[in-house]
Amino acid sequence: MEIYPIKDTDTSCEKQCDLNSDSLPSKLVQNSLHIFSIHSPIRKRVIKFVSPSSYFDTFILAAIFLNSIIIACVDYRYIDDNYQPSSKLSLRNHIIEKAEIVFTIIFAIECILKVIAYGLIRGKNTFLRDGWNVLDFVIVVISVLGSIPGVPNFSVLRSFRVLRPLRSVSKLPSLRKIASTFVESLGDLANVMVLLVFILACFTLFGVTFWRGLFHRRCRLTPFPVKMPVDCRNATDMCWDQFLLDVVSHPDSHRCLPCPNNDVESWTQSTSPWFLLGQQDCVWPIDEEDLRVCSENTGPGYHRCSKIVTFMEKNISRTCGSNYDAFGNPRFIESVDPYGFPRTQDSVFNEAFNWGFTNYDNFMFAFVTTFQVVTLEGWSDIMARVIDAWPTAPTVIAFVLLIVFGAVISLNIVLAVISGSLEKIEHEMAEEDTESVVSNTKTKYLPNDSTIRRRTQEIVGSSIYKRFILATILFNTVVLSLDHHGITSRFQMALDAGNSITTTIFFIDMVMCNIVQGVQEYWSTPSTFFDGIIAVSSAFELIIARVAADGNSGKSVMSVFRSLRLVRLFKMVKQWKSLHALLNTMVRAASDVQSFGILLSLFIFIYALVGMQLFSNRLHFDQVTGSHVGMLDPKYASADIPRSNFDDFFWAVTTVFQVLSGENWNEVMYDCWKATSAAPAYFTSLIVLGVFFALNLFLAILLSPFDGNNALVSNRIYPEEKQGSTRGRHPRRMQVKAAGALRWTKQNLLSPIRSWKYYEAIHHLGVLIRTRCGVFVADKRFDSILTCVIIMSSITLALDDPLRDPRSQVAVALLLLNYLFTAIFLAEFLIKVVAHGCIKYIQDRWNILDFSTVVASILEFSNVKGGKILRVLRAFRVLRPLKMINRFPEVKVVVDALLLSLPAVADVGVVMVLLFLVFSVFGVTFLKGTFYKCLESSLTPEELNLVTYPKLVGQLTSAELSWFDVDSPNCGASTWEVGKTPTSRELCSCLNGDWVETIPQNFNNVLRGFALLFEISTTESWVSVMYAATDQRGTDMQPVRDTNRAWALFFVVFLSLGAFFILELFVGVIIENFSRLRDTKGLGLMTDAQRQWASTQQFIMRIKPEVLLRRPDRKLRAICYDFIMPGSNPWFDRFIVAIIIANSISVATISFGDSDEKSTVLGILNLLFSSIFVVESVLKVTALGKDYFRSRWNIFDFVVVCGLVAGFILKISINDQRLAGSISSLISLIRMGRLIKLIRLVRQLRAPFNTMVSVLPGMVNIISLLLLLFFVYAVCGVQLYGTIALQGELNEQANFRSVGNAMLLLLRFSTGEGWMSVMYALLEKREDCCEDIWCCKRDASLDMCDSNPKYEEASPWCIGEDDYPNCIEVNGCSAGASVFVYFYSFTMIVSFVILNMLVAAVLQAFEASDEGELLDPADLEHFVSVWSEFDPEATWFINASDMQSFLSRLRPPLGMAGQFNAERGGLYTKDPCLLDIAVNGKKQVNIVNVATLLAKRHAKEELGEQFGELSDDHPIQHRATRHLAGMSSTLGDVYTKEAGVILRAVVRWKKRRRMAIQMEDGLGHNNASP
Repeated sequence: MEIYPIKDTDTSCEKQCDLNSDSLPSKLVQNSLHIFSIHSPIRKRVIKFVSPSSYFDTFILAAIFLNSIIIACVDYRYIDDNYQPSSKLSLRNHIIEKAEIVFTIIFAIECILKVIAYGLIRGKNTFLRDGWNVLDFVIVVISVLGSIPGVPNFSVLRSFRVLRPLRSVSKLPSLRKIASTFVESLGDLANVMVLLVFILACFTLFGVTFWRGLFHRRCRLTPFPVKMPVDCRNATDMCWDQFLLDVVSHPDSHRCLPCPNNDVESWTQSTSPWFLLGQQDCVWPIDEEDLRVCSENTGPGYHRCSKIVTFMEKNISRTCGSNYDAFGNPRFIESVDPYGFPRTQDSVFNEAFNWGFTNYDNFMFAFVTTFQVVTLEGWSDIMARVIDAWPTAPTVIAFVLLIVFGAVISLNIVLAVISGSLEKIEHEMAEEDTESVVSNTKTKYLPNDSTIRRRTQEIVGSSIYKRFILATILFNTVVLSLDHHGITSRFQMALDAGNSITTTIFFIDMVMCNIVQGVQEYWSTPSTFFDGIIAVSSAFELIIARVAADGNSGKSVMSVFRSLRLVRLFKMVKQWKSLHALLNTMVRAASDVQSFGILLSLFIFIYALVGMQLFSNRLHFDQVTGSHVGMLDPKYASADIPRSNFDDFFWAVTTVFQVLSGENWNEVMYDCWKATSAAPAYFTSLIVLGVFFALNLFLAILLSPFDGNNALVSNRIYPEEKQGSTRGRHPRRMQVKAAGALRWTKQNLLSPIRSWKYYEAIHHLGVLIRTRCGVFVADKRFDSILTCVIIMSSITLALDDPLRDPRSQVAVALLLLNYLFTAIFLAEFLIKVVAHGCIKYIQDRWNILDFSTVVASILEFSNVKGGKILRVLRAFRVLRPLKMINRFPEVKVVVDALLLSLPAVADVGVVMVLLFLVFSVFGVTFLKGTFYKCLESSLTPEELNLVTYPKLVGQLTSAELSWFDVDSPNCGASTWEVGKTPTSRELCSCLNGDWVETIPQNFNNVLRGFALLFEISTTESWVSVMYAATDQRGTDMQPVRDTNRAWALFFVVFLSLGAFFILELFVGVIIENFSRLRDTKGLGLMTDAQRQWASTQQFIMRIKPEVLLRRPDRKLRAICYDFIMPGSNPWFDRFIVAIIIANSISVATISFGDSDEKSTVLGILNLLFSSIFVVESVLKVTALGKDYFRSRWNIFDFVVVCGLVAGFILKISINDQRLAGSISSLISLIRMGRLIKLIRLVRQLRAPFNTMVSVLPGMVNIISLLLLLFFVYAVCGVQLYGTIALQGELNEQANFRSVGNAMLLLLRFSTGEGWMSVMYALLEKREDCCEDIWCCKRDASLDMCDSNPKYEEASPWCIGEDDYPNCIEVNGCSAGASVFVYFYSFTMIVSFVILNMLVAAVLQAFEASDEGELLDPADLEHFVSVWSEFDPEATWFINASDMQSFLSRLRPPLGMAGQFNAERGGLYTKDPCLLDIAVNGKKQVNIVNVATLLAKRHAKEELGEQFGELSDDHPIQHRATRHLAGMSSTLGDVYTKEAGVILRAVVRWKKRRRMAIQMEDGLGHNNASP
């Protein structure tokens, strides 16, 4: 078959043929399906019919859109036995099923016609050579197969037909750019995901090795398992409680087996009685109130079940036990008695333990658990469980490393990859960003052809009118913000009057603008069109309110637009240049973000449909046990359905959006996992594609307009000369003022002094003191001493426990040390003031911080008697550790960058406040007073039904009226009229019910609404607020589930704008300021060429010489060398890679409950693989000798091998099975270290791994600042909240009782994990609490305070389990409003700012590690390879005389291989870059200097005149000069000197030659004379 060539893959007829010409259509195969030739009339007509210029393509797109809507309309309320929608029970489904046949025929005909037109597959431009056509073809085939009777249902795959609209991507530039970005980055994304999977696999293997079986341990009520009773088999029966009481009182009489629970020292898996005797019909009762994993009494965990508890009024001691023995043998039979689910799962089958799916028992469950940790959702609960049963320190280290490398670095590398691809696509497409029209559109006036228009134009254009409109906008904002729950009628009338005034003014303003601009121009401009809509809707609302009988317009339909008036506030930012620039940047990103929104909506649409196919009507669970209920179960109809479900399209879309937001996505997955095993694959793919890829693509699009936007960069980063000169005049002014003050002092105050000598002596003494103080401050020892004092002061802050007896020796010692440190800091302050003067001292912001710590310490001493005020004042001492910042330059640089970014961050904060204000006013208007309910437990079912659905008073029955407590002061039933319908709140009060909040947050006023929106903008707990809104039925009405589910759209829109857009702007401005700060050049910015050159230099700085490995002369070493080297035997490395992978697989097959046979096989494999690794190391040491240890990878391999050998020796030499098991685990862990070697052997992993390594130094500085902030907030939290009684989410695992606990809690908060739940737990009221725990006496009234409290050492505070039972419970009262300041400030500083600096650091490292504009990594590798031939010992130097040979061997772009001839040799001696290569005294050149100058030479060739040198004070220049130490000359000097020597030698030779010739001529002449 002959094919006409084509460069692109577009099969459109417009590009392939010209149907209007008589010539043969080009670029099409000659024959289609071997039937239709290119000259066939049928094929010509088909080609014309399916061409994009015809209506066929439009018809197909319309069919696709209609088909997508029909698929979404499937009614899942009527299903068959396979949970699939039934067409027999639903007319809608019947119609959809018939319509499906029609669409299948349409799409099948489309495929057939296109195959006829373009051919099937043979040929470059045939139908199946296009990816979109392949997708269409597969979907059509699946649809056709699904329509054949007897063929399995392919409805899940058929739903992917909605991907067809993606074909429009090629026609829309913005969508094409987004799609191209994703496709362009697929290769690099795959490498990053491989690295992420590698990290997850390593951590998973670590967890399986050490934590398998750990989560089954729970606190048990008996010392051992007990036999199940014969006559009581259900835990819900009354007899079960009596059985538990009996076994707790007499456990020995119910003992299951007469043997210990575990005997690891003598048992094995096959010799355990629980294996030999089989699974028993027994049970081990659990302490249901203790929802924590436990450790054995002598175990290393934090929770040992040592606390004595009360069970059925009986004090009992508990035992930590598992339903499995130490080897994983199940103790009990697989029966659903007595709990309703498998008995062996009773310890984990509950919501707190994620229904048993969160564990490290085998690789699959462990991998899903580890993946959950990387998503930062629910990770703190997993870590807390491990801490309860395993040592704390290694657990915290392991989880922190996983979060840093997995969640922070790897996922931000994904962002870096996508950002880089987007930038490349933008350069290739050469699209210019459209200029912003918002706030920049100038008002176009019509010609002044009438007096009215001219007068109106003068009024509208006047500054007074503009100020009046701005004042009206502010007044309107105040009026709308004053609405609140419980507002009085009089105040409401005042607000209505203000609303009427502003509405009238805005309407008149709209009319006047229409007169001036003209109606067409006014309504065609977006900004004025928006103003007009708001004005008209407000006017209609005002009219409706006046016409309505009740006159209540607060919640009319038109009031939806009321809060949108606040958007007019953005008009006030024109004079705020930086904020105006930010808004323009946001508008420039709007088009791309809008296009991305279309693709994201399609993505959500697809996953919602797939989710409905997989999980619809399956999420039915038993209300008591939580177990899955099948549709054939009688309890199916009454079963509990979780709020997040896929039962209809609306909730399916909402649930998918919830997963993308990351809020409790793991809980949704576990619910679906209970119903079907497909859940892990579905949700993992949704997280990877939606969160890791799609949302990072959105962030990259949003960050694109910020790149190179100088208007958003803080001016303080680049100070102007004018500013510097202004500041330079201030000291002169101060000197003049000081001189005048001195003259006045001499004339007026010193006149009584008879002798000026006394004054001069004092003056000279002052000068001397100031000089000495200046010398003292400048001394490095002064800073060193203060650093030590700050560290010691920080230690005392950590030791200052509010639960310690204030009169104890330790407390007294800490108080004295506090006095001492305060005195030292005060002395520092005085010395610095004397040395520098007050003005200069205050000009340094770090000195202001120091002064603040001194003032805080002095204020603390003003209230030394104790009490709550003292705790508040003590909290100010946390400022002391911040003094460390000024003494560590690396951390100070980060803080300086942070401070310089604050103006830009403030601009984003203003935009965020305005947006939140709009949504807050909207929420207050409709949701004030709605987040309440009558507590169900306080009413009977009949009473609750009446409260939920109130009746008219006249329709109440006598029985219902008898329920009312009319004598209650809260009940006004006696005054109700017959025609009144009481509210749910009124009925609840009359029924003596409890009217409580459904959630802690509400929209009762603008401030509370603003706080709510700020909290949910962190994507934490927003789902709970959404459900409260969808359940509410109005003010003071009882909520009913899903009554107003349309409110879910409100929160989805807010999250899209508030969390996914506005808060991501913080990332943009911080990254831009952070990157520009490092690009500073003197007082200005670097050009693009300079930035390329700087990044290339930074790329060069990573170069290191390698040892040239030579084949040894000795026969044995030579044989080993030939065997291991890739050049002579590439299969050796491949074999080692295969062994490493096989070793990893063998470790991954380890699971909890492995048999002895499997353990033996794994042990043999372990020995085999370890032996291979040892042999590999021996071969390499033999072949390479000492050169083996010059490679870090070889050293790492050698350490692993030594660890394996040492582990085997220890295992053989000991008899303790428990210790031997620990050593085996250690050996397995060491073997896992071989996985890291894959990074060196697999090339695709090097780039992301190099980024990960290169980012670590920069991250250390940011993490140091983060830890310092953690410490400051932890100490403050301990002082403020350390004495509050534990309640709710403030529990033994999450509290402020110690600095360590507080820092772990803050680490959790920094990831956005459950910070609001702890905040509101601190605000919950405590019963019988103490304002000051040291003033509460155990034997007296709580209102009395002992003036001399005495701490009883015999009865300490109840902090740990070991303190019980002889201890006193800490029962401090709840916190006040300080929690909002504490938690909000921490969230804004850490989550919004500091963590975004980590993102900036990763992006910067990725740019530096993957520079592809001027040089590629392959160029550097080749450079190092050629260099090693001249520097085989990797000394970093080669002889200057070898440079010409080196360049002749080095290929371009750095070298001249293949180009080095006589002509190039002359050019080589004239090249200034080459002649500038530094040479040391030994006439040697350095590898870094040579590479840098060769790269500079290449950069000049590429960039031409745009090339610019970096300033001498640039950080990269400082790094480059480090390699020039001892370099006294250049290569040009050497060549000049050598050339001079050669020239002088030539002159001398020529002179001697001339003399010799003259002598010969003279001799010849003499000889000829005779």
